Amino acid sequence: MLLGRSAECARLLALIDKARGGESGALLIRGEAGIGKTSLVGYIAEQADDLLRLGTRGVEVESDLPYVGLADLLRPVLHFLDRIPERQGAALTGALALGPAVAQDRFAVAAGTLSLLGALAEEGPVLVTVDDAQWLDPYSLDALAFATRRLSREGVVILFTARDEQEEAISRLASVETFTLTGLDAESAHRLIAEKGTAELTAQEADRLLAEARGNPLALIELPALLAGSGAGDDAGDGSGAPLPIGEMLAHTFGSAVARLPAEAQDAMLLLAVLGTRPLAGTEAALRAHGLSYESLEAAEDAGLVVEERDGYAFRHPLVRSAVYHGATPVRRRRAHHAIARSLQGATAPALEQYAWHLAASGAEPDEHVASLLENAASGAPETLAYPLASRLYERAARFTPEGQRKAERLLCAARASQAAGSLNEAAAILDRALEHAEQLGTQLDIRQLRCYLDVQRGRPTRSRELLRSAVDEAEKVDPALAAVMLGGIALTELAVGDLTAARGTSAAAMELADSAHETLLPVRLLRTLVLLLGGDAEAGRALLRELAEPLASPDPAFPYPLAGVGGLCHLAAEELDEAHGMLDRAAYTARGSSAVGLLSHLLCTLSVVEFWRGRWTPSLAHADEAVRLAEASGQLIEVSRGLAALVKTEAALNREEDCRRHAAKAMEWAGSTELPMDAARALGGLGLLELGLGRFEEAVHHLEEVRAFSQRHGRGDGLYLTWAADLADAYVHLRRTDEARDVLEVLEYEAGRGHRPVTAGAAARCRGLLEPGDPEAASRHMRRSLALLSERPVPFERGRTEFAWGEQLRRQGRRSEARRLLERALATFERLGATGWAARVAAELHAAGGTEVRPERAPLERLTPQELQVALVVGRGLTNHEVAERLFLSVKTVEFHLSNIYRKLDGVHRRAQLVRLLAQASEAPETAGVSGGAGASRA
Repeated sequence: MLLGRSAECARLLALIDKARGGESGALLIRGEAGIGKTSLVGYIAEQADDLLRLGTRGVEVESDLPYVGLADLLRPVLHFLDRIPERQGAALTGALALGPAVAQDRFAVAAGTLSLLGALAEEGPVLVTVDDAQWLDPYSLDALAFATRRLSREGVVILFTARDEQEEAISRLASVETFTLTGLDAESAHRLIAEKGTAELTAQEADRLLAEARGNPLALIELPALLAGSGAGDDAGDGSGAPLPIGEMLAHTFGSAVARLPAEAQDAMLLLAVLGTRPLAGTEAALRAHGLSYESLEAAEDAGLVVEERDGYAFRHPLVRSAVYHGATPVRRRRAHHAIARSLQGATAPALEQYAWHLAASGAEPDEHVASLLENAASGAPETLAYPLASRLYERAARFTPEGQRKAERLLCAARASQAAGSLNEAAAILDRALEHAEQLGTQLDIRQLRCYLDVQRGRPTRSRELLRSAVDEAEKVDPALAAVMLGGIALTELAVGDLTAARGTSAAAMELADSAHETLLPVRLLRTLVLLLGGDAEAGRALLRELAEPLASPDPAFPYPLAGVGGLCHLAAEELDEAHGMLDRAAYTARGSSAVGLLSHLLCTLSVVEFWRGRWTPSLAHADEAVRLAEASGQLIEVSRGLAALVKTEAALNREEDCRRHAAKAMEWAGSTELPMDAARALGGLGLLELGLGRFEEAVHHLEEVRAFSQRHGRGDGLYLTWAADLADAYVHLRRTDEARDVLEVLEYEAGRGHRPVTAGAAARCRGLLEPGDPEAASRHMRRSLALLSERPVPFERGRTEFAWGEQLRRQGRRSEARRLLERALATFERLGATGWAARVAAELHAAGGTEVRPERAPLERLTPQELQVALVVGRGLTNHEVAERLFLSVKTVEFHLSNIYRKLDGVHRRAQLVRLLAQASEAPETAGVSGGAGASRA
C-alpha cells in the first residue's frame, strides 16, 4: 500500500474488483503537480496485473497534434482492430495514421475507440490509464470521454489524472466522477522524508520543508537537496511569509539538477522535451540529426532525470520536462525545433504536420513552398484523409502563407474540415481569423455563410441571422444563387427561433432570387415549402413537397444543414405522419451507419415528435432521450433544447410528472441560453398538457396562455410541432370560459382551413362540439366529424380524446348507455398508450355513467428503459449485436447486457425472432386501436 494513501488505494482497487466482475467505471484524479497522482495510478496498475493494461500520458508540446495520445494508447492492441465494425476500424486507423486514412467525423473515431475497448474486454477486464490528461490532445480526450460515458458492462476501468489549474481542458471530462488528491498527513510526510529524502536536514530545515511542501510527496523527496545547509528556517523564503508555490519550487530544483549536467546531455534532454512521445527509433534519429547519440542521455539517466521505458526514453516527471524546455534560452529551443524539422523533411501526412509544427516553432518565416506542400497533403481525396488531420494541415499551410487572400482561402478550407470533423467551436475560431485576411468578396461571403450555419448549430441563431443579413446584398451583386441560399439560411434561423412572420418574407425573397438566377436550389425550395406548410398556402406547400420528393430521396449529406430533417418537418407540418416517419427513419438509419452523430441528433428530435402523434410513445421517449445525449456530446446545442422539449411532451401525456417538470425546467434553461424561445414554448405546451391530463385546468391555462402569446407574437398559428390551441380550448371549456374558448377555436378552424389537415380539423371539430352543450344534435354531429377526420391519420391519442369528450358530454345529457361505449373505448386507448392521468379521468366518468372499469394489459415495451428500448428497436431491424453496437455507439457487451434485461422484462420473449415479432405487433397496435374506436363511436 502506498504510504499515506490507504483510503485512495481502496477506492481505486474497488473499481478494479468491479471490472473483474464485468462492471465498467471511470475516475478522474485531480491535484497539484507532484501530489502523487501518477504514483497512485502506477501502484493500482501494479495490483491489477491480471488485467490488460493500456496507458498514455499527455505531453504539453504535443497537445495540438490530433490523436497523438490515442495512437500512443492503442498501439499495443492494433491487432484487435479486425474485431470491430469495419467502418469504425477504418476511421480509427485513418485518424491515428496507422493505416489508410478515411474521411470520417470525430465521432466515428470515438465510436471505434469504444468498440475496440469492448473487443478487448471480451478477452478479460481492461485497465486504461491516462496521465496528465490536461495535456492530452483534445481529439484523443474527446474520444476517450465519449467511450467513458458509454461503457457499462464490459469490465473496463479508465483512470485519468490531471492538474488542478487546467480547467478548460478538463471540462471535456465533466461527466467523469472526480476526486481531488491532497497532501500527505504529518506522520506520513515525516516517514517519507526519512525514507526517501534526497539530503539530511536539520530540525529547523525539516520544519521549513514540512511547512512549504504541505504534504506534497514529490516536494518532500526533492526539496531536501535544495534546503540542506541553507539555514532555512521559519523566517526564510521570499519575505512575505506566504508558502512558495510547489510547482515553482520543484521546477527550480529540477532546473538546478539539469544545469549541473554536461552540455551534451542538456542538448539531448532538450531534444527529448521537444520531441514528446516518440518511439525509441524516432528519438535516436532526431539525436543523430542534431549531432548527438543515444549515449548522450546516460548522464541524465544517472542523475535520475530520465528513465528508459519500453518504447523510448521518458522524463521521470512532467516537471522535469517543463524545467528542461522552459529553462532553455529561446535560441536553444528554436534550434532544437529546427533540428527535428530537418529530420522530418520529406515526410508525408501525418508526420508532415509535425514537420510544419516544428518548423513554425523554430521561427521560420512564411514560405509558399512549405504552404503548398501542406495544402496538397490536406486536399487529398476524402477517402484518403481524415477531417481532423486535414484541418490541421490547412491551418499549418495558412501559418506559412503570407498575409492576404491565399491565407484566408486556406483557413476557410481548415474550417470546413473542422466542421466536418464535428469540432464546431474550433471551426468558428478559424473562420474569424480567415475573415481578417479575406480580400475577395466571394471568399468573405463564403466565410460568413459557413459561420452562420455554425452559429445555428451552436445555439446562436441571432448572431447567425445578423451575419448573413449583412452579406446578402453584397452576394446578390456577384452571385444571386449564393444570395438565395444565404436567404434560405436566414429563413432557417428564423424558423429555429419560431419567428414565422419573418421567415415568410425571407423565404419568398429567396425563391425570387433563385428564380431570377434560373437555379433550382433544393435548400431554398425546401425551406419555402416548410414555411408555406407552417403558416401560408398549405396546398401550394404540398405541391412543392411533391415536386421535391425525388431530390429529397437522396439529399446532399455534405450540405451544412440536414435537408432530410427539414423534409421530415415538412411532412409533419402537412400532417403526413407516415411519410414523415418513413423519411426520418431512413435518414436516421443511414446516419447511424456513417456515425454522423450531429445529423442523427437532429433527426431523432423530429422523429420523437412524429412518434408522439402516431401513438408510439415508448419509441418517442427513446428517440428524444438519445437525441439529447448525442447533442450534448457533439456540441449541437440547438438539438439539446429540441430534444428536451420533445421529452416533455411525451412525458406529459404519460403522466410522468416528475420527469416532465424536470425536463421542462431544463429545456427552458437551455432555450434561454441558446436564444431558442420556441423550444421554451414547446416545453410550456407540454406542461399545459400534463396539467390538463391531471384535471388541473387553471394550471393548464396558465402555461398554455404563454404559448398562445408566443405564437401570436411570431405569426404562428397551431400545428403538430408547436401545438396549444386544442388543449387551451379544452381547459377553457372545463372552466366555463366559453367566450375565450371560442376565440381559440377560431385559430384552430383557420388552421384547419389551410388545405387538408385532418388532425387539426379533427381537433377543431371536437372543440366545436364541446361548445354546443345546449344543442345535443349539433354537438354529436361535430364529434362524429372529428372521429371521421382523425381516422385518416394514425393518431390514437387524439381519437381517444374525442371519444372521452363526447362520452363525457353524453353522460351529462343522461345518455348513459351511449356514453359508456365511448368512454370504454377511450379508456382502452389511454390505458394502451400509458396515458395514466387521462385514463383516471375517463375512469371517473365511466363510473359516473354506471360502467365497469376495464383495464387492458399495459404494453410490455413500456417496462423498458429508453436505452433498452433503443437497443430493442435496432435489434428489430434484424441486425447483429456488433451492428447494433456500431449504430448506437455502444460496446457489444453493453448491447448484450441490455438484451438480457429486455428478455428478463418481457414475458415470453427469449430470442431475437420473438422480440422482432413483438416490436412489429407494437408498431401496429396504436393505429388499430384508434380505427376500431372510431367505428364504434360513429354508430353511437
